[in-house]
Amino acid sequence: MRRRSLAVAACVLASPLGAAAQQAIAPAHSEKIEVTGTNIRRADSETGLPVQVITRDDMERAGIQTAQDLVDRISAHQSAAGHNDAKGIGSASGSFSAASLRGLGSDKTLVLLNGRRLAPYALSLGTTIDISSIPMGAIERVEVLKDGASAVYGTDAIGGVINFILRKDFTGVEVAGTILATQQGGGGSRRATGTVGYGDLQRDGFNAFLNVDYIDQAALKASEREVSRTSYIPWLGFDATSSQSFPANITQRVPNGGGFRRPRNPGVPCVPPCSFPTEHSPDMCRFDYAAVIDIVPPSEKTTVLFRATKQLGGDHQLFLEASRYHAYFRYRLSPTPVSSDFAPDQPPFILPPASPFYPADFVRSQPGGDPTVPIRLNYRLVELGPRVEDGRVDEDRVVVGMQGSSGPWDYQGGLLYSANRETTSIISGEVSASALNQVLRTGLVNPFGFNTPEALDLVRGTQVTGKTSENRATNSSLDFKASRDLMQLAAGPLAIALGLEARRETLDLHNEPILYTGDVLGGNGPQPTLSEASRKIWSLYAEANLPIVKGLEANLAIRTDSYSDFGTTTNPKATLRWQAAKNLLVRASAGTGFRAPSLFDIFQPPVITGVELSADNPDPIRCPVTHAEDDCGDRVTPGDTGGNRSLKPEHSRQANLGFVLESSSGWSASADYYWVELTDRIDRPQLSFDSSVRAPPDAQYPGLPGPVILFIGTPQNIDTLRSSGVDVDVRYRTAPSALGRFSASLTGTYIARYERSGESIFLPIGPGHAAAAGGAISRWRHFLALDWTRGPWGATVAQNFQNGYSEADLLSCDENFANCGSRRVGSAETWDAQLRWEGIRNLKLTFGVYNLFDRAPPVSSQSGQSFQAGYDPGYGDPRGRTWYGGVRYSFK
Repeated sequence: MRRRSLAVAACVLASPLGAAAQQAIAPAHSEKIEVTGTNIRRADSETGLPVQVITRDDMERAGIQTAQDLVDRISAHQSAAGHNDAKGIGSASGSFSAASLRGLGSDKTLVLLNGRRLAPYALSLGTTIDISSIPMGAIERVEVLKDGASAVYGTDAIGGVINFILRKDFTGVEVAGTILATQQGGGGSRRATGTVGYGDLQRDGFNAFLNVDYIDQAALKASEREVSRTSYIPWLGFDATSSQSFPANITQRVPNGGGFRRPRNPGVPCVPPCSFPTEHSPDMCRFDYAAVIDIVPPSEKTTVLFRATKQLGGDHQLFLEASRYHAYFRYRLSPTPVSSDFAPDQPPFILPPASPFYPADFVRSQPGGDPTVPIRLNYRLVELGPRVEDGRVDEDRVVVGMQGSSGPWDYQGGLLYSANRETTSIISGEVSASALNQVLRTGLVNPFGFNTPEALDLVRGTQVTGKTSENRATNSSLDFKASRDLMQLAAGPLAIALGLEARRETLDLHNEPILYTGDVLGGNGPQPTLSEASRKIWSLYAEANLPIVKGLEANLAIRTDSYSDFGTTTNPKATLRWQAAKNLLVRASAGTGFRAPSLFDIFQPPVITGVELSADNPDPIRCPVTHAEDDCGDRVTPGDTGGNRSLKPEHSRQANLGFVLESSSGWSASADYYWVELTDRIDRPQLSFDSSVRAPPDAQYPGLPGPVILFIGTPQNIDTLRSSGVDVDVRYRTAPSALGRFSASLTGTYIARYERSGESIFLPIGPGHAAAAGGAISRWRHFLALDWTRGPWGATVAQNFQNGYSEADLLSCDENFANCGSRRVGSAETWDAQLRWEGIRNLKLTFGVYNLFDRAPPVSSQSGQSFQAGYDPGYGDPRGRTWYGGVRYSFK
């Protein structure tokens, strides 16, 4: 029996971002289709679960270019890495995009391609899928299951499932191109996609198609946007500037206990805009790192996907899917900071008294200063330019399988292999700490001004380049499932599905000595190479669709997963579907979930980073008593952000209750209440005094704990998270008229509750406020779209809206920067518009604008959660008004 596309049903109420699978009241189809959320094929597209269907036409009307664009318009999606979340550093978050349904974390949203898994991003700090690798030009539709699906797809589908479904029988040729340009400059992109297919399954017995999707993303510099160009926002109480500056600040410590700490040489002015005094440090130059980074890195992404289907004898098909994704990123970080704090294993970086640049008169004028003693430098290698790193990602995926019918059974089975490889290399700007130390001790380099070519050549000679790491994650599986109607009952057929899966995950982290010997200044500390970690998972699952009385049916599912490292877990799910009236459907579900810690969470080797502290972040215990510079002033303390082999699995319970109402006059509405509880939640704590290791008490202050010697940022089973809310979907479509056809749709999510260990992040200061807790959680988020079509013309206007949230008000903190109040971060609201024309056969022209009113992201201090400054990159898009034009030509 041929599988019928669910898109046919979805088109009944087509809208700019798709119907929420609310064709429940449509007449039953004679053919059965497969719907995300169940393994049982059925005649009715609507199950007892909330599934949002987004068709290819919907995506084009919304101007969606990438998978990240799509998930950003799903109201149930909250706070995850995206194209505007580069953070200006060469980290995992700058080279992948992710989805996080319900705000539970991207590692608890299962992303599928044609119903099967992809390999996780090799440096995603979990099991996160890089959705950048999904070629939107080859996608037929996307189905979003907004309920836990551990009993059906796997124990980690706690937040829900996003299933990208490929075209299956494309024939002909289709080429398309789009150019995006921002009005304020920077951050533009170009996209080209082409698909060619041949063969008809019915006539020729086969079909094969090839799709190529290419995106060229230009850099967006922080200096090109008002909201991001500085890390010094005094009216917000936010100062993330650095004491490693150009010209250098200096410190002197002499044997008799005298000396001074980090003043600037008054004879050498600070160099704006990168260095300047701040309110809290008027006697120092402070380097503004945010002024010189990229907030969106330049990148090129190419995906090639091939799919072939061969019709065998009877109702059997052999299919092959193969894809290759390659991405290249270039990261520009601020110039290298030079300080002994960043190289604790090295002798201090000093300027000797014999140097012609030694400020003897200034040192002599300082209390305790001694002009015969070297001065320590807090310097920034501005003359070398930014630290430049390249990141490369390659992902391969192959699926070979069969599907069809044998007697009363519908079946499908396949063999999957998917691998993700991430490589990082240093291009320029990074230096060897030991080599630079020797150069500075010669006294030939001027740390207070620009150097001669000869002196600058000495500094350039200390640079290091080359590959620093190559990391690989794989996912291999063998699966088989079958379903059938078992017997006919009075209320309908009793249907069952059975399945099994064997899966193997691997992770290989290989770090080159160039970076992980502790000699690269400002880089990570010693990190041994992890050869390979792996696990095996065996799964058995069963599902039954049981008609109880006419119009009322139950779906019961159960899945047992056996982990080679975490034992066996069994998770059930029960769903009720009640057709209460011809135009009213009531649905409910309940289930459990289980997520084993990822291989990266467990086995990532220790990564020792430097945590730069300042007078704005004193030791809350010791500083009020000791008033010592080491407790209150500028300093750098090690932080460990590696793995944790003591992690426990996460467990969840979830439930859903909702209804779908449809009118023959063209409108429909649905509302679904959800509730989820996640226990033993795994997260990486912020590097703070609350998660630190202290030395034993010292003799001078025996009643106080010792100073902090290590901040702990390894993943922990931190807390219990409970969340509940309501998803709504309202849409209306008129009949055709002389003015054309109009449609309107609103999909929104209201979060009524979001608590961590009983403490709500929603503050009692009014609706729509949430505390940023590892990412902003908006109480209300929606996507509104108005669409018009008439003949060859069409137009769409859409609103993207996220309610504001609350963050710490740094100006209200006490002297130890504790007991802070809160301030409101404004709502993020943008309007998009599109005009399209299809007046010539096979040709379509599109012109549109994102962020029509050029709204900047709301100002936020982020509480130091991101290297980007001035706004929250997981909440607002800094690109501003962006124009785009596209052309598509197709023929068969």
